[in-house]
Amino acid sequence: MTANLQPSTDLLEDLCTRFILNVPAEELESFERLLFLVEQAHWFYEDFSREKDLRLRSYSLKEFVALIFRQVPGLQPYQHQLEEIYWRFNAYKQTIPTMGAIILEPNLEKCLLVKGWKAGDGWGFPTGKINKDEADADCAVLEETGFDVGSRLKSHDYIEIHMQEKRSRLYIIQGVNESTPFAPIARKEIGALAWHVVNELPMTKEQSAMVYHTEEGTRHKFFRVYPYIKQLRRWIKNKRREQASGRHTAAASRADAAAESAGVQSHHQHQFQQQQHRSHQQNPQQMPQQAQLEAQPNSGSGAQLSSLGSQAGSIAKPAPVTHCSAPLQPGQAWLNFTLDRERVLQHLTCFLPEVSHLLV
Repeated sequence: MTANLQPSTDLLEDLCTRFILNVPAEELESFERLLFLVEQAHWFYEDFSREKDLRLRSYSLKEFVALIFRQVPGLQPYQHQLEEIYWRFNAYKQTIPTMGAIILEPNLEKCLLVKGWKAGDGWGFPTGKINKDEADADCAVLEETGFDVGSRLKSHDYIEIHMQEKRSRLYIIQGVNESTPFAPIARKEIGALAWHVVNELPMTKEQSAMVYHTEEGTRHKFFRVYPYIKQLRRWIKNKRREQASGRHTAAASRADAAAESAGVQSHHQHQFQQQQHRSHQQNPQQMPQQAQLEAQPNSGSGAQLSSLGSQAGSIAKPAPVTHCSAPLQPGQAWLNFTLDRERVLQHLTCFLPEVSHLLV
């Protein structure tokens, strides 16, 4: 079936109503902004209208703009200026900043590239044009991959280049697994997504002009990639050095902490041994029982203590032994004690009269 049917008047009016006539007045203040609306209508026509009716003809954007200018009464007076209007629109588009992302897998060896929908399109980093009043980082949350990089984006990690009047900034997103599913949101913009080895991508304009072929004969072009590769390789090199330094610092910190802990333990043990040694010199009889047993390994008590230790898993410190320096003697109050028998009997008689005859 040949697709050469021109869109009907009803279809064009529907597209104009959807995308052009019902917008705020400020969107129609310049031809540049007006043609952005016409461009959206063109995308809808190619993506949806032609899918419903395969007989409809495909148009380039310039051809579609001419259709709209003929259809809308308010635009008909400007048809003779269409060439200039369209040229100015393209020139303006070239000045709009683009934001995107360089998505790297955890080893920083591969990056994600996207390929346009058309057969002759080349590979490039996923990007998008910044909208009015939109922040750079917000624009980098991409429709071309369907992957939200917002949580991984660091505002200071980016590569920015200026080509003529156009600014392009790509934020570097690291640590994305190759198994991550990507699903472009925009229809018929992205034909393929694939991981590519960074060190194999062209770094110069001459290299990017070459056409690369796979073993199957597929042609690949990377002319949109080369302006970023040199800086990207430098960033990866610095990041790996930084990561290696961080690992070395962390390992050194753990080693220092272990050495410090061992030093403190050794210091306390040395102090304890010195205290034991001084205590033994001052009074050998007050030496703890465990130390005595260690000094006499052949004693029966020592063997018993080792046996208990092997059963219990640890040896408790024996209670300190108190040594008496002289035999015990009765006190002076005990030597002066006498029993007044008569007073005791008198008190018992008062309280127990019924047994008083027994106590006399």
